[in-house]
Amino acid sequence: MAKKHAREEIITSPSSSGNTTTTSTTSPISTTPTKEKRSKVSNGNKEKENINNNINSSNTNILNGSVNSLNSSCTNLFTTHQNNPLKNLKGFDDIGEGILRFEGSKEIDFIGSVKRVHSMMKDYLKKTPQYDYELLSQLFKCDLQLKLENLQLFGDIYVRNCFSILLSNYFNQAKELGKEFRQIGGFVLVINPMDIESQPMVTGSILTALHLKMKCIIYVGPGNLPLSQITRLYMCHARGAKIIFHKGDVSSCYTRAWQHAKDMSMVFLDCKFIPHFSLLGAATIAHEMMEDSPDRETIIIPLRLYSQGWSYVSGISIFYKTMKPEIKIIVVQMTDDLFGKDIEGKEFNRQSLFPDRLEIGWLALIHDQSDLTNVFDAFDSRNQGKFSDKDLEALLVSIGGDPSRNKSMCPKSSLSQTEFVHEVITEITNGLEQLEDKFSYFLPQFKLDNLINHKIIDQLVTATEDQASIAFIKCLEYTHTLTNGKGSIALGGLMSGNIHLRSDEKVLVMLSGGYVDVIDFQTILNYGLDITGQSFEIELDLPDNTTSLNKVLNVIGENKVSVMEVLMDRSCETLKQYHVRTSIQCHSRSFEQQFKIFDVIKSLGFKYSLRKSAILNKEESGFLSPPMIKPSANLSVSQSININSSTTNLLPLTTTTTTQSSSSSTTTTSLNSSSSNAFNKFGNSSSNTPPPQYKISPKPYHQQKRNIGDITVQSIREAHNRIKHIMTQPPIYHSTTYSKICGCKVTLMLENTQKTGSFKIRGSSNMVLRALEGAMVNTDERPVGLVAASAGNHAQGVALISAKVGLPCTIVCPEYAPDSKLSSTRQYGAEVIKKGKSLEDAVKLADEICKERNWTLVRPYNDVDVIEGQGTMGCDIYDKVPDVDTVVVNVGGGGMIAGIALFLKRINPNIRIIGVQSANVSPLSEFKQTNQFRYIEPAVLSLADGTNVKMPGGVHTQVLHDMVDEYVTVSENEIASTIVHLLYNSRTVSEGAGCLGLAALMHKKIKVRKDERVCVIICGGNIDMSTLRQVYEYGLRSLGRSFTIHLTTWDYPGTLSKIIGLAARAELKVREIRHIRGGGNINWNEVIISLSFYSNSFNHQNFFLSLLAQEGLFPKIVGRKYIKDNEMVYKIFDKSVDKKNKELKDTFSERQQLFLEQYGKQANVSLESKMN
Repeated sequence: MAKKHAREEIITSPSSSGNTTTTSTTSPISTTPTKEKRSKVSNGNKEKENINNNINSSNTNILNGSVNSLNSSCTNLFTTHQNNPLKNLKGFDDIGEGILRFEGSKEIDFIGSVKRVHSMMKDYLKKTPQYDYELLSQLFKCDLQLKLENLQLFGDIYVRNCFSILLSNYFNQAKELGKEFRQIGGFVLVINPMDIESQPMVTGSILTALHLKMKCIIYVGPGNLPLSQITRLYMCHARGAKIIFHKGDVSSCYTRAWQHAKDMSMVFLDCKFIPHFSLLGAATIAHEMMEDSPDRETIIIPLRLYSQGWSYVSGISIFYKTMKPEIKIIVVQMTDDLFGKDIEGKEFNRQSLFPDRLEIGWLALIHDQSDLTNVFDAFDSRNQGKFSDKDLEALLVSIGGDPSRNKSMCPKSSLSQTEFVHEVITEITNGLEQLEDKFSYFLPQFKLDNLINHKIIDQLVTATEDQASIAFIKCLEYTHTLTNGKGSIALGGLMSGNIHLRSDEKVLVMLSGGYVDVIDFQTILNYGLDITGQSFEIELDLPDNTTSLNKVLNVIGENKVSVMEVLMDRSCETLKQYHVRTSIQCHSRSFEQQFKIFDVIKSLGFKYSLRKSAILNKEESGFLSPPMIKPSANLSVSQSININSSTTNLLPLTTTTTTQSSSSSTTTTSLNSSSSNAFNKFGNSSSNTPPPQYKISPKPYHQQKRNIGDITVQSIREAHNRIKHIMTQPPIYHSTTYSKICGCKVTLMLENTQKTGSFKIRGSSNMVLRALEGAMVNTDERPVGLVAASAGNHAQGVALISAKVGLPCTIVCPEYAPDSKLSSTRQYGAEVIKKGKSLEDAVKLADEICKERNWTLVRPYNDVDVIEGQGTMGCDIYDKVPDVDTVVVNVGGGGMIAGIALFLKRINPNIRIIGVQSANVSPLSEFKQTNQFRYIEPAVLSLADGTNVKMPGGVHTQVLHDMVDEYVTVSENEIASTIVHLLYNSRTVSEGAGCLGLAALMHKKIKVRKDERVCVIICGGNIDMSTLRQVYEYGLRSLGRSFTIHLTTWDYPGTLSKIIGLAARAELKVREIRHIRGGGNINWNEVIISLSFYSNSFNHQNFFLSLLAQEGLFPKIVGRKYIKDNEMVYKIFDKSVDKKNKELKDTFSERQQLFLEQYGKQANVSLESKMN
């Protein structure tokens, strides 16, 4: 079909538009195939494989300009799909080669078009992980998989839509260009101020192209430019796009741009088909999901706002229903019933926990200059806290604009930051509504009602904000990734109870979004922890003596609950005489733990009430607390699941055994009285639980003797093949953000998304599976049970593999082990014993248990099989990044770095291996220089709890010395800031021990070259949510999103009002204000005011601090020395302080002279002497 010229009308409805606005209900889309049709659709994997091969082959042709070959191939391939729900789909008639059609028909080949886009998209965007989660499967009682699209490039599915717009426009012009996609000169876009075509998706496409190092040119036609268009133009300009303000009319602007694109072999971006191409891009995720798991029976898709989510809801649903009509599609939408009650009991609409940021929000992740707050800073060039229409006009001129032809339309004479953000969002929202009218010939057929009527969507489920908040926390805990409100809605729908699933139903849930504002994240996290039983506030009226308070705090401490804050109020009107109202805020693990505390406090005779607790009774809290798997009969090894199967079944999670293996000589024995004493000696965490039954082997298990020299490149490859069906393949990708920050080419390996949340599953699986392989030869040497000593991560790995192979498991952990790790370990069916001040103490106790039961000890690092298993990470790194120069590894006991070094150094001795430890616990920090471990005090701990190993090494000590090139250390605050930085920039949750390497690289502890390829391993994500909340407070400060100042001033009325007035001018958000009187180095009439604020950036902070300095108020920034490059960060503030001090000093003599002149002889007796 001939292509229309770009300057023709942007969108023209077909003459039959009246018949095509919606799919005719008289001709419903068929979703009930006949037997013959069904057999053709599901004709087996062979047919699908042939299809994929043919398409991949055809893609080679199009890259050489042979578009017809691809069209013909794909047309023949999909004519067998008689159940195509797209036969009535309208709106694609005017698209040329940007869409594929069946041979001899105008009907579009949607599947072929999607696969064509995906075949080229996969070379530029990430293939996001799709994992089984056993614990979530247990929680929701189905076979559950998650598609982690929140880990996509820039954190959202929208980037697929944006890139599809680029690709599909290329396909439309491929014949004229005659070049491969990689060879094109870039993209040319026309912005017509008289039209609404420049929507955020187009801006996203341009920014995506610029991120991928493609040249972009934007022509701007004549006409008035509204604020939102100027904002998007600036975003593109700041990222590197060339802006050309055309001197002629609109028609000649299109002609010139089209000719420019043709002359430079660039692609002209035609905005007429943006929604069409967005639909294709969104559907590519369905293609990935089906490729990875063709056996799924139910797909659950989240939806926040349909005005933006229509593309992926429609695209995924249509793709699946075309390929597999019997599949069930469920869409989960958040309810709009947001209401609350004020102090008078009146209802009001409350703010959503998940504010609608539109697509404009995630653009900030493409480039920091795309963040609205940074755009505002650029507009506010005079640093006044606001900008005027003149400032906007000046900025337009600075990027090449002509005010006489393109007048800037500022809604007000001046705009503050809040007003600016509000106006931009309002304009974009209004633009989206206009777009629905503009594309009325196309979009209505994708409305929810129409998709439901035609059975493309089988069920629409609503989820409340509370359910989405709980799902938000569950995603952090189980997937170790960050989602926004939209991303967590799907899991929230499962919690609603409105989705009914079989226990064996194969379900796939999509997590679609990872962008969330850092302050919004803190709000959601705090609320989510409150309603999931992980924090509470209790209020008591206590006798006004220290003894009563001590009793209450003892109860809280004995139940392992940490106190956040204690507030005392002696002026309450309802208090009894000699009583004080005491409010105690606490972190807890579950509602069960809270109820236990409340019961004990009540038994002591203290009355209490609760605040900030959504659930007040035990019956309501069952679902929210982590599911504890009840003990059940264990499986023998011969009965356990096939560990080499490519599909993952639900696990036989147990802690006891009642079955005997016919090939084993072991017996099941109840512990006698002496064993019961031993059980109590070991300190089982459940004191009320009777001693369990264990298999006790009549003789000790003797592990095959191996030494460190037995580990070779080949043996590690064999180990990788052995455990590949137990572990998951972690994402390994280049990070543009951290490459820029660290000054080298950074590749991140997200081992924190691994099953059990850390790399430890590799070593424990290899050790256990090797033992079982040996048992096949000698049945007398079969392991009977597993014991491990661990701070948490190794524990989960051993617990999971023991459940997989059907062996009972006992875990001994030190007292500092995080509760989140222990909770997951119990859920895998392991017995958990928490005892010992250090990991070494836990190891000794584990040895005792092994000797008593004749079980097998799975060591966390001092074991050849375990080290070999950890070395498989070296395989993954080398296979993905074969030209890697440096690998940065976190070090605790040294098993991981030893295994990686044994693999990589033998392949390429020039690869640098650098170990990183916390400065608090760093026994290896001087090992290379002194050949000795450094002594660490037993009581010393670190945020990096997984590396709290005072005595590393063992069988691999020599490897740690000879094959590791360097050891460096990082401080606790550097670890904390890295956790938050990684959470915000990579949408992934790391524990302290997991991000040591990145912390070292970010804080310049490792010398690197600009062209050096550095692989950094994020090795663990099991962090307590309460710890994350504490760390996040510090992390906000390191990101410039919050700060606290101490200001010493006269204790006069009106002082605070003056300070807050300046904060209001700077548009800061107040977090907390406190007054400190009668303490510190202050006079009796002075006060130290402690003020905490939320800010948007360090620049935002500097503006406010400079305002204070101009008023002669010189605040002290709390914790400034811990801010990275703080001299540079607060340079503006420091200059303003110096300027004000200099001004006061220089003008003192003038003020002295004026004073003397004013008071004359009264102030200067020398004048009277002269007169006499």
